[in-house]
Amino acid sequence: MTILQIFHKKMPPEAIDLTSWLLQYSPSLRCTALEACAHPFFDELREPNALPNGRPFPPLFNFKEELSTSPLELVNKLIPGHMKRQLGLQLSHSAGT
Repeated sequence: MTILQIFHKKMPPEAIDLTSWLLQYSPSLRCTALEACAHPFFDELREPNALPNGRPFPPLFNFKEELSTSPLELVNKLIPGHMKRQLGLQLSHSAGT
């Protein structure tokens, strides 16, 4: 049985991809928590006006401590530009090294 047979046919492909990444048997192939947060499944949460009622999001991007040791590529995927400016994040190529 494959993972595609387990999920409903209307399940978004991004959800299936994320789930299969999270359920990898080998820890070296499994994603980290921050990598999971940066997955395309969560891209709509990084949109500045994603809530249908126009209300602001709760503080979703307060990862300063976690991001201090993360690769810059992951940080750039995880934190959208509008939130980097709002949080005053100054990211350089030396982050995560």
